[in-house]
Amino acid sequence: MPIQLDDLTALSSAPAVKALTPKYFSSELTGSGKGVGLLNKGVRPGSYPLGSSRATMSAADVTTKTKSTGSSVTKFTVPLHPLAQYSVEHNAAKGLSYAVPFDTDRFEVTAHATALDFDVFLDLTPQGLTLHKDESGDKIVKDLNILYRMEIYVLAKNSGSDRVRMVSTAPPKGQSAFGAGDEFTMARWSFAPLDDAQEFIKDATQWLAARAAGVFVDTDELAEWMTNYDVHERICRLAAVWEGEEVADLLSQHISDLFANGTPDSTTLNHLAIQLRYLETYNISLSAYRAIHTTINSVCAPDVANSLSKQNLNLLMSHTLEHLSTMKGQLSVPPAGQSTNWVMPAHFSAQQRAAISTPEPLTLVQAGAGTGKSTVILGRIQHLASQGVNPADIAVLSFTNAAADNITEKNPAVKSMTIARMIHDIYSLNHPTHELSSIDTILNSIEIYFPTSDIGRSFRKVMMEVDKLSAGSMTLLNAFVEKYQTEVLEMLNRIRQTCLELEIVIAYQQIDTMIEPPNVSSKFLIIDEVQDNSIFEFIYLLKYVAKHRENMFIVGDASQTLYEFRASNPKALNALEESGVFSTFQLTTNYRSNQEILDFANVHLADIEANLAAQLRLQANSLLVPTATSFREKVKLNYLHYQRLTEFRGDLPSHIAVDVRPYIEASLARGEQVAFLAYSRQEVAIIEEKLQQMFPQEAVANLVSSRVYPTTVFSQYIKLFWNDVLQVDPADAAFVIHKGINDNLAQLTRQADKAAGAVAKMTSEWWVASAPDINGWVGLYQHGQLSADAFFERLQENVLGYEIRHNGIKQSLMNQKNRERKEKNLNAKGKLVVSTIHGAKGLEFDNVVVVHKYDASMKEADKRMFYVAFTRAMKSMYVLSYGTVPKPRIESDYELIVGALEKRDALTTLRDQGVDTDALSDDEVEAAIAVMMAASSDASVEITITDDQATEALAGFTEAIARLEAEAEGETAGDGPNPLADASAFTAAAA
Repeated sequence: MPIQLDDLTALSSAPAVKALTPKYFSSELTGSGKGVGLLNKGVRPGSYPLGSSRATMSAADVTTKTKSTGSSVTKFTVPLHPLAQYSVEHNAAKGLSYAVPFDTDRFEVTAHATALDFDVFLDLTPQGLTLHKDESGDKIVKDLNILYRMEIYVLAKNSGSDRVRMVSTAPPKGQSAFGAGDEFTMARWSFAPLDDAQEFIKDATQWLAARAAGVFVDTDELAEWMTNYDVHERICRLAAVWEGEEVADLLSQHISDLFANGTPDSTTLNHLAIQLRYLETYNISLSAYRAIHTTINSVCAPDVANSLSKQNLNLLMSHTLEHLSTMKGQLSVPPAGQSTNWVMPAHFSAQQRAAISTPEPLTLVQAGAGTGKSTVILGRIQHLASQGVNPADIAVLSFTNAAADNITEKNPAVKSMTIARMIHDIYSLNHPTHELSSIDTILNSIEIYFPTSDIGRSFRKVMMEVDKLSAGSMTLLNAFVEKYQTEVLEMLNRIRQTCLELEIVIAYQQIDTMIEPPNVSSKFLIIDEVQDNSIFEFIYLLKYVAKHRENMFIVGDASQTLYEFRASNPKALNALEESGVFSTFQLTTNYRSNQEILDFANVHLADIEANLAAQLRLQANSLLVPTATSFREKVKLNYLHYQRLTEFRGDLPSHIAVDVRPYIEASLARGEQVAFLAYSRQEVAIIEEKLQQMFPQEAVANLVSSRVYPTTVFSQYIKLFWNDVLQVDPADAAFVIHKGINDNLAQLTRQADKAAGAVAKMTSEWWVASAPDINGWVGLYQHGQLSADAFFERLQENVLGYEIRHNGIKQSLMNQKNRERKEKNLNAKGKLVVSTIHGAKGLEFDNVVVVHKYDASMKEADKRMFYVAFTRAMKSMYVLSYGTVPKPRIESDYELIVGALEKRDALTTLRDQGVDTDALSDDEVEAAIAVMMAASSDASVEITITDDQATEALAGFTEAIARLEAEAEGETAGDGPNPLADASAFTAAAA
């Protein structure tokens, strides 16, 4: 049975509370609030640097999170406040209200102005920051500038108002006494509030005060207040706002204010749309997004709510789920009264049976690692068929081609494909001239064919953000395509290209009008490994299901989301889990690993944010009860403390040869396999080389997939040098292109030296392959049947087409090669296997060595990755962990598991020896356990107990023994062990 986490006093079944620091906003922001680091306790609001002013340090510099590098200087802009600057500036006079700051935060400008009938307060809020990192010298130099939102609050004397309206300019004082209705706040932005605050106070109060210069400001007191203003603490507070539910309150109030008097004008709606996209800059909880979406629906007309929800993928997810929920009763279900006599096999567990046989139209199966996802999907297919569903009406969508082929092999009548293939087939039927291409080739092609188009330039900017997987880039692409759909399709028709990202967005936009091929149609949709899908794929599939009134059965585990570099996001599955729209089933019985391995994995699973909704805990499919001894045997932890992490990689071979060698040799001696899993390819390569040296008689199977990178030298050449081609005779054009690409390679790619040989081969292959076509066009030109312009246009399209097809063929061949090599290595059942953690997903091995990089503030993506690694082993696991923390949590967690098992072992021994532990109080049980553990023959058990604790425990235990002896009345007599006698003897000896 698994250890209950409640038994471990230092652990929780929920993730530990995060210590939010400025690193929440950017890893470049070092400092913990102490005396060192970029944001330390000495950082305070200041003045403009010498030679700078408000004019030279524009507040508009901090509107989005960006990183740009020029020469050796990198510039970062980092927004901090959830309300963007433009949201406040452009709507200041439109009924916004703001919370009055607490008296512990604000500066009281009118503290000594007892004759005034109003109070004036100043507060500062960090709005964003800019950071310049200069790496040109021997040391990296960082220059930090913080943009503050200065806020003036003018309130009635001793007012108790907690919110006041915002204005863009200070209103003149009315004829009557100053009342609550005249209270207001103003905002202004500054990089140097120490210089700008006094002028701001004057502007805000000159119409209210007796003197034209506004209320009097004690500059000494203002300067003192700013010297006590803790910038680090304020930025940490803002991180907590983003991370918690307060962001929903903030945005909901903002939206409600804007719609208080009906639907605002288009300019205001545009600013709100940008604000909603801005929220994707950082991680916001799903409950916060649901609250914001609820507000939008409650204050906006349906068409406006629909439009605003599209401005943020998380809001669009909520909107789409809500729509699907209203259609539940219309979705497909098995035909009534047509069930067969199929009997569900006995090997299915109760959890699996419940999921497989559910009659619900929308089903989510939360399937932990090793719990039989494939078994459930195959069982679901059999169950639907037994209920009278035609297998041709069932479609299974998988994440990989291998998984899709596996379904086809076992169920030929069922439609099986990847999600990408399904969307591509639909898209290609409607846009048959568009070839799949790389984003870089598309960018070059747009610039080649539409060099002066403003929409083309904007389209390229959007696609560049998509290529970088920038936050909010898919939202931006969806909004752009929706607004400029005609122009975008005209451009794609001209360049005859598309990409997977464009396909799904256009398929989403045209979902109601697109013709669909028969091979994708179904009534019952099953989706495997659903956690690996992107949020936009989820949105598209939910809309697709609603369109076709399909039954939807999805299987996944948000804690195993690994492919964020392909835009997968655990939030997508979490949104479904928490929506209440799907009937939820859990699979927690693990058929792969023993409980010792799962106890270790469960501790890490409990710390994963993506598991908050599901709260999965894995239970082994075994009746064997782990002990402290069995846990130490099957799960080994070796933590290596380093001053610098970079040193570990150099030491890795020696750690494998010395520290891990006994574990490897013991596994091989048992005839068992050992897999080595690491995050980086470089670490895998180091391990592979060392294993080959250590065990030359064993073949080392490498499961790491080779990478292939698309080439853009042809399209880049056209973009930069096509004018050179236009100057020559058509008969010489092909030669000029071949020579031009190779001669100008340094301007066409960043890795000219490495790419030279491959590019020379490619250009030669292009020349040979294209010769028949080009020679034919030359002949037509020479006979006057083709103009020079038409010839060069055909030639240009030929060159671009070659690049597109070359990249596609190269990627396809590499995928096939990787798949075949991986299958061959797995089928060979080699005793030594090396892989990245990503490459081992879905696989299992007898024994596993995990190279684990410990970080006290580990990113969620890394937590999920290592959880996947910790659930690959069937029999035993060795964790080779390293980090800069002297006493890491992974060590203390391990020790706590051992301690909990030791206590349970001791308690079990007491019960086995006839002690009725239920008759003891909690304190007596603890004392008895302490005695048993101390008396254990296991030399590894160590008890640390003070004299006072020992006296108290022994006194309580002696009383319990006396009571039990009176009750036992000789039941323990005989030759067998006498726990009471043993305990009494130990008590006497200890006393």
